[in-house]
Amino acid sequence: MRNVSGHGKRLSYYDFGHTTVYASRFDQRFPYCACVPDDYDEDSDKTYPLAVIVHGTERGMLAYRDAFADFAEQNGVIVLAPLFPANVCFPGDLSSYKMLRQGDLHYDAVLLDMVEEMRERYRIRGDRVLMYGFSGGGHFTHRFLFLHPERLLAASIGAPGVVTLLDFDHDF
Repeated sequence: MRNVSGHGKRLSYYDFGHTTVYASRFDQRFPYCACVPDDYDEDSDKTYPLAVIVHGTERGMLAYRDAFADFAEQNGVIVLAPLFPANVCFPGDLSSYKMLRQGDLHYDAVLLDMVEEMRERYRIRGDRVLMYGFSGGGHFTHRFLFLHPERLLAASIGAPGVVTLLDFDHDF
């Protein structure tokens, strides 16, 4: 058997289809799950684009992943659905992930490492990902696009509520 995964062993049953929920290796407070198309075969050389689906303020990570399952199958895309739980930075914290940074916590770095975990586990095509976010996820995706445009192949931003506008008086 040829090993194509980057972690030194074959993928498990839980790494296919609607995967189990994993803790991020970068920061275990942040779990993620995925949807892997049925045609994914460890012994193939086929590569797959990665679509990152960022939940809204309600944090329905599994619902978002499941809603994109048909998209994953029909388009040969692996879906990554991260979870940024409430109360991480302080009691009642619902929104810090939307701004990407809260003190020393860099939510964008957490996500970028999740993407690298996926790249090590699966054959992900290219260095750029697709990203979708609605509501709170729209906030996240909008700001991620400004901060890391080189990491995105495409972005879909829905109902972000409060946007960050470019300020041409500052050198970013």
